[in-house]
Amino acid sequence: MKWTRFCCVVAGFTATLSALASPAAAQGLLYYLPEDGQQVEYEGILTEATSATDENPLKWNRELIIRSVGREDAEFNGEVQPCRWIEIKLVTGQAGAEGIVPGPVGSRVYKLLVPESRIMPEPEDDDTIPNDMIPIVRGYRRLGEESVQELNVRAVRIYPTICLLTHYDGAEVVASNEDADVLKQNLRVSAKHMKGKHVMERPESRSTNDGEYWVTQEVPFGIARWVVTVTRETKESTAARDAFKVVSILKVDMKLRDISEAESELQTP
Repeated sequence: MKWTRFCCVVAGFTATLSALASPAAAQGLLYYLPEDGQQVEYEGILTEATSATDENPLKWNRELIIRSVGREDAEFNGEVQPCRWIEIKLVTGQAGAEGIVPGPVGSRVYKLLVPESRIMPEPEDDDTIPNDMIPIVRGYRRLGEESVQELNVRAVRIYPTICLLTHYDGAEVVASNEDADVLKQNLRVSAKHMKGKHVMERPESRSTNDGEYWVTQEVPFGIARWVVTVTRETKESTAARDAFKVVSILKVDMKLRDISEAESELQTP
């Protein structure tokens, strides 16, 4: 029953947020490039409730690993430039004796060749091109137990399939220098504590993303922790805006677990 519900949550919530996703939102997960051969691991809990007063929300364990697994010069926008192979692995499921048990749909692995110039903390580059997705020269993906597939796209969107974190227009600085709460023992990480909100609305649905995140150059790829709550509401398309009612609340709290040497997991052509 729990796995059936999880499959429905993944499919339904992702489809809804993908339909609502605004091109103005930056990708939000990759801020700085580390030295090649490094990886960063995060661990946390994902919950899904039916309302703010739901006392028995569903819970899943989640881990996210980001790796730098190679460099290559490749053509992007008509110019040969340094690119980086970045591997992102997301696993969601129930905790077991040997780690998270993802089931048939709870694992995603992406391997992306990304122009190094396109990994940046700003919402847009010097030419005002939005940093709303991760541009790629080429890429591959493995979903669950499926075989590896080549991606026939020029960019990959992080939100909402890989991470609930997005970029928040007008995000405020809560603290410019704060110790981030991390899982790795004996590691102190100084970070900028940010807070923001992003609302996506259609006549029949509304999604509100409230995020707090800790950005730092002391961690590979630039983020130490994030806490995101996504509240989804619906109504009849012709009803007034005050008729919106909450149908689901997703919350995730992801903390840095480890920093180590990277080794590619996805075997590609």
